[in-house]
Amino acid sequence: MANYLDMEKLANLVRNKRLTRGLRETAKEIGNVSPSTISRVENGKTPDMETFLALCDWLAVPAAELIKNTEDEKAPNTPEAITIQLRADRNLDPAIANALASLVTAAYKDLSQNKNEVASDRNQDEE
Repeated sequence: MANYLDMEKLANLVRNKRLTRGLRETAKEIGNVSPSTISRVENGKTPDMETFLALCDWLAVPAAELIKNTEDEKAPNTPEAITIQLRADRNLDPAIANALASLVTAAYKDLSQNKNEVASDRNQDEE
């Protein structure tokens, strides 16, 4: 059983609490979180652990409430799981982690589409 962050719930909680306040005002209120990070979270991007915990404090929500296990729903897909690991790695610069995550996601998407095309071509050849 694996656990993962419920990004949809986190994004909705942040968006609903922020309401009409601007990103900069909200970032200042939370502290140590940039406006662009808040925007990314609201758009479903996984934050690093420090940001996640700061958001939980600001939301007054226990971190455990935002963690799901695979028995609740399906686990995140492979690129998302890799992205989470890259962003959590303290040895990587955040910009490098994001670049690697984008690269892995793009390569995975391209290769999985190519696999489907190859399988489709094989099926047509067999007919």
